[in-house]
Parts: sequence; structure tokens; C-alpha cells
Amino acid sequence: MADEVGSRGDLIVKDAASVLSALARLGHQTFARSELAAIVEPFASRIEYFLKTVVFPMANRRTNLYDLVERLSKLSIRSSSIDALHDLRRLYNDSKHDPDAELTFRRCVDVVERVGLALADIAGCDIPTVDAPAAKDLRSRIFVGFWDHYTAGETEVGLYLPSNHWLGTFGPISTFHFQIPVWDQVKPLLEEHPSYASGKEALGETLWTSFSKEGDFLSAGVWEGDVRELLQLLAPFNNATLEEAVLPMLARNNNKLSVGLGIISAAVDVGRGKPTLGGPVLRSAISNRAASDYAVDIEMPYAREMLDHVAALVSELSAEHRSVLSGPAIRREDQSVAAGKPPIHRDQTALVWLM
Repeated sequence: MADEVGSRGDLIVKDAASVLSALARLGHQTFARSELAAIVEPFASRIEYFLKTVVFPMANRRTNLYDLVERLSKLSIRSSSIDALHDLRRLYNDSKHDPDAELTFRRCVDVVERVGLALADIAGCDIPTVDAPAAKDLRSRIFVGFWDHYTAGETEVGLYLPSNHWLGTFGPISTFHFQIPVWDQVKPLLEEHPSYASGKEALGETLWTSFSKEGDFLSAGVWEGDVRELLQLLAPFNNATLEEAVLPMLARNNNKLSVGLGIISAAVDVGRGKPTLGGPVLRSAISNRAASDYAVDIEMPYAREMLDHVAALVSELSAEHRSVLSGPAIRREDQSVAAGKPPIHRDQTALVWLM
């Protein structure tokens, strides 16, 4: 089955080819600058995600595209490939942030062609995480809400699953607590991400009204993509001091699902990036990753139990299968089916929180 899907490297090379085809189709007709941007910008975002999660899966989540491209020189990637990826980065910046910058059809085609060759270069460099079979493409719809609490100097962030409940949500499945000025840093990261859409149109009238009538409402949107990537984006801004000051029921580390999703995400990072670890070393690596990149307090008793359970699930997998580990997936089951099962289990190479 893995051979039919292809490796991660194969898929990203095919992605570049499909982008070239899309550009070619656009070039056969009259087009606007915005139509070029609509092809190039998501492609650049996917390349950044590929470098961060596949080529360098243990990279710090604040590592930017420039630094990721520069790191390729340590993997014997050709200088022409590095130059091509930097040109894509500049093209993205011009397209997204400088409406007066030149954005021509020829420039876009030239850059994408050379990036395709660069990706083939990366795919041919015997990087285990790139050569591994492609992991499952797990997507979740998550509603994200932001509320300011001025007296505490805190922005409360809630992540919610869609629900049939009259409020339209289940959760929160995860929470974060930011200092209020942090919003100026978080907002562009979300709004420039292809998996995120904000505003009333994205949420719908009913849900927007439900969110906006609560407290000092700041903003809300919908994330449709990998839950782990959303947690990676938000967790570095969590403020532990502010979290300790909120009501216990609102604290991130008192939400078992929130903690569990962070531990699963850390396990996926470690499994992909260091697939040969075992025993206490594996457990320690997951623990450190959960604390540093997902704002998880491992000292909570139930957090340690979850950590032990997740480390055991990862240990059952071969190094090859760990390199395609995915998750967290959140799945609902009838309570009679779920009874007696641990909340976290493994479905082949996906780590699942069972509700």
C-alpha cells in the first residue's frame, strides 16, 4: 500500500509538477495578479510545512522559512537548490506583502520549475523522513476563539470541535493564555496560513454570534487541517504565569484532552524525527518536546500516565512506521464501544484520542 501512495519526497515533487500545470492553464487565458498569487502562495506554505515537519521534524516551531532553507546546506543539498527555495521565499513575500512588487507569469513559472528540481534533489538525498511512505492526511475542523480579559492582561484562546449542541461547539478541546500584546504576533501567523479562515463568513452567523457575545470578544475563525500544526502555531505563545492565575476549570493543564493532544503531537514529532529511540530515552524525548513545544505540564499525575501510554504505543512501531506517524486524530465513538478503552489508542500509524 505504501508503494502505491509513494514516499513523502515523491508527493512533494508531484505537488510542484501540479502547480506548474496550474500555472500553465492560467497562462492560456487572461488572468489577474491575484490569480497568480492564489497558486504561488499556498504552494510556498506547503513547502515550508514540508521542510519543517518532514525534512527537519525536530526543528523549533518558531524556525522560519529562511532558516529552514539555510539548514539544507548541512544535508549536502546543491547550492542551486537552496537558491531556488530562497527565490520561492522571496516570491511569496512579494506576492503576499508587497502589492507593488513585480509578479509576472514568467517569474512564477521559472521559480516553480527550479523549486521542482530542488525538491527532487532533496528527495534523492537519502533522508529517512523524506524517503518514508507518506503518512495519512488527517484533517480536523477546529473553531478558534479569542477573548481579551483586560484586568488580567490576558487573551484567552479556546479551540472547539463542531457539535450538534445548540451552541454549535464541543469543548474546549484545548486552551491557551496569551499576554494581550501577543495577538499582534499571532494574528498574521493565522491569517496568512492556508488552513485558517477568520470572521463571520467563515464561522457562519449563528456561531459568530455565540462567540462574539461572550466577554471581551477579540476574534474567531476556523482551522481546517492538521490539529498538531495548529497547536504548534499557538503553543509557543502560552504564558504559564497567566495560566496559573485563571480559574482552575479554565487552566490548560486541567483539561485532560488539551494535555493529551499536546503529548500525542510531541510523540509524532519525536517518532518522525528520531525513529530509533526506545525505552526511557524515548519517553524523555516525548516529555521534553511536549513541554517545550506544546505547553504541557508533564508533572501532572494524569499527564505522566498519558505519557507512559503514548510512549508504549510508539514503541510498538518499527522505525519505518514511526517515520510516518500521524496525529492527533480526534474520533467519536458510541459510549458502549468506547467503554473500557484508554482515551488514546493507535490506529495503524495514527495516534487517536477516542471520545
